[in-house]
Amino acid sequence: MTETATAQQNPAQLLSRFQNGLQPSLLIPSIISGLVTGMIGAIRAISYAALIFSGLLNPHLSAGVGMTVFSTGIISAIVALSSALPGMIATPLAAPTAILATMAGAIATEMQPTANSHEIYLTVTAAIALASLCTGVFLWTIGRLNWGDAIRFIPYPVVGGFMAGTGWLLVDGFFQVTTDVSLTWAQLPVLIEANTLPHWLVGLGIALTLLIASNRFKHYLIMPGTLLGAIALFYGVLFALGIPLDQAREQGWLLGPFPTGGLWQPLQLSDLGAIHWSPIFHQSSAILTVMLISLLSLVLSNSGIELVVGRDINLNRELQGIGLACLGSGCGSGMVGNQALPSTLLVNDIGGKSRLTGVVTAIPCFAVLLLGSAFLSYLPKPVLGALLLYLGLSLLIQWLYKAWFKLPLADYLTVIAILVVINAVGFLQGILVGFVLATLLFMYDYSHIDVARKVLSGKTTRSNTERSPEEKQILTQKGEQTLILELRGYLFFGTANYLLTQVRDRVDQESLLPLRHVIIDFRQITGLDSSAVLSFDKILKIACKRDFQLIFTNLDPSFQAELERGGAFQKEGDRTQVFSDIDRGLEWCENQILEYLGETCTRAIASHLTPIFANPDHIQAFLQYLHPTEIAAGDTLFYKGKPNAHLYFLECGRVSVLLELPDGKTKRLQTAKAGSILGEMRFYGKTPLSSSVIADTDCQLYYLTHAEFTTMKTAAPHLATQLEGYIVGLLCDSLLRREQQLQVMR
Repeated sequence: MTETATAQQNPAQLLSRFQNGLQPSLLIPSIISGLVTGMIGAIRAISYAALIFSGLLNPHLSAGVGMTVFSTGIISAIVALSSALPGMIATPLAAPTAILATMAGAIATEMQPTANSHEIYLTVTAAIALASLCTGVFLWTIGRLNWGDAIRFIPYPVVGGFMAGTGWLLVDGFFQVTTDVSLTWAQLPVLIEANTLPHWLVGLGIALTLLIASNRFKHYLIMPGTLLGAIALFYGVLFALGIPLDQAREQGWLLGPFPTGGLWQPLQLSDLGAIHWSPIFHQSSAILTVMLISLLSLVLSNSGIELVVGRDINLNRELQGIGLACLGSGCGSGMVGNQALPSTLLVNDIGGKSRLTGVVTAIPCFAVLLLGSAFLSYLPKPVLGALLLYLGLSLLIQWLYKAWFKLPLADYLTVIAILVVINAVGFLQGILVGFVLATLLFMYDYSHIDVARKVLSGKTTRSNTERSPEEKQILTQKGEQTLILELRGYLFFGTANYLLTQVRDRVDQESLLPLRHVIIDFRQITGLDSSAVLSFDKILKIACKRDFQLIFTNLDPSFQAELERGGAFQKEGDRTQVFSDIDRGLEWCENQILEYLGETCTRAIASHLTPIFANPDHIQAFLQYLHPTEIAAGDTLFYKGKPNAHLYFLECGRVSVLLELPDGKTKRLQTAKAGSILGEMRFYGKTPLSSSVIADTDCQLYYLTHAEFTTMKTAAPHLATQLEGYIVGLLCDSLLRREQQLQVMR
């Protein structure tokens, strides 16, 4: 069974895959990446607990930490064993946490007049656990029914608005954690009071430091190192100012105080009678929002991970794996979790691509649970709040600042509208507004467009170039290596996946010859949105992985600019080509196939000498000085830095002139076909040369030795003069082409 197979696995298969991570090449990277992501996850879990259990719930913060840390550990372990991608990391995420915090605050406020503190805590815990169980069943069912592909693509502006809204709620959570005051217009005077201002200013400084350091230095120890450094600096300042810990705790700088006992306090059967179910029912919309946000987060994270790791991940299997993890967390009175995109990418960079990594990630979490509440009482609030602010600012910078330069104006305004509605009304309402706006924009852009599509093959569709019978036969046999997509209409989030599906389906057809070219014709395309650009980016990554080329024809400059801005077009290299029309694109693909397969020797060497000697008698006389030879495909005709005393005339076949680069790689300078002259610079003593000449196909050649050339200059000087004149013309043409290339590169 492959890693992308179904999620149903027996224990033996799971054990076998887990043991793969114990290989020496994976063991150390897996342990390092697991411990680093585990420490980051544990710190985030504590900050999430400080966000949820603030205000009226603050007396139960230690139990809240136990809940969030337990959730992080159990979700990491379950996903590590069930994901389709070894090295996948899953933890509670910021967006669902922000919703849970809002829900918990609403329940506490509603119950405050009639219930005691313990009943409020039990009811909030039950609501969070119920949200996890409902989300787990929801995600597992979608994956089990194989509905993942139907929900894979979401309008890009909706994604941006969702991320921006999450960022704003995290910023608000920063103020609640550091000052116990919400970020509202009414509370602004409180935030600038003398006893409140220093708390959030210190957190702001730590968050900005973390933001600058993480953007400037790309190392996996930057985040945990900065946080530990901030804690050390905090205690250094307290020591320098002579402030006792008890005084700092009374002033609100430290967490706590905490009651004695363990951190993780799951619900017991005896607690059910103290739970107030009516307030939970009143928050049913929040629970539904958590379910939908979790689904949205999974789809987004899965797509982002696919782009970076360069492989498709079975979304249905991920849905089932995350669903099981949420169920496991909910059964332990924990919160929902999801794929952690940054942590998974960090693991990929370190090299811990095994299931052991996710298991190791859970170790720091369970270590926190064992240390207990005494450990938590030493954590500074500004540091935990700074982590929330860092996450929030990162999202806001990405979707309010950077998005301005990437998204069309209409899409950007949609992001802003979603952010405003989320902040003013709620997450679910904001996302619904986003879908409505995206639909209206689509209807406006697409109502007058007739979308038609054609899928063709180079086997049946040819360019207008004249071909010999032999070439036509080759193109009939090999033409299916070229896929032609003629597009018509507007490319948007509903039709963008069509291109990706067509390319993937063709690549996966093992009964056909491997794909070498994909021609995408834009002649009747009227526009494309950011979701379409994302699909082209994925197609380009598939092309890089499966070694085929993308050929864009009739590509409007404005469309090309959008593709370049979205990373779906290579300005340099030969992975993408652009032609003015589909006929020229087809001609180029046909030439590539014919050159790759070589050419049949249908012309004698005499016919190739016509450009040199206009007189047929001179050709016959010149042939007396030549000697025939053959080389096989892959053989080297000229070696780098070595002279050669022969001048070659290529009768049939194809060779490449390769420049050897300092890093050991080669760059193709030229490809020579039948009728070419090879080795003229070496023949005249230009050594050593840095290039080599290698046969791409079986070749038949004739060569002229120095001795024969000396004899020719004496016995038939007119032949030598014509040959040298032709070679001089070739060298002049080569210099002219080089000059033109330099002018273009300036």
